[in-house]
Amino acid sequence: DGHFDLANNLETRLPSLNHAVGSFWAEIKAQGIENQVTVLIGSEFGRTINPNSNSGSDHAWAGNYFMFGGELRGGRILGEYPTSFKESYPLNIGQ
Repeated sequence: DGHFDLANNLETRLPSLNHAVGSFWAEIKAQGIENQVTVLIGSEFGRTINPNSNSGSDHAWAGNYFMFGGELRGGRILGEYPTSFKESYPLNIGQ
């Protein structure tokens, strides 16, 4: 979980996720079915933007989702990206 030492946790865990997704997609392409497959990776809950006192991140209101596939029109952010991460920003609900 990401409640503490988030930077180190991501640094050690993301490479294995990257390898797993890369291997999966390489097999999909090898089978020639990449235009028939869409992959969606999501978090079950969001995380705070600012760190907590343990250099981690706590549960929050927005999650992350990544989608890719041969037939998708990518390169876009869907939804509204925050214009600020300051505590005074109206959409920042804090910790």
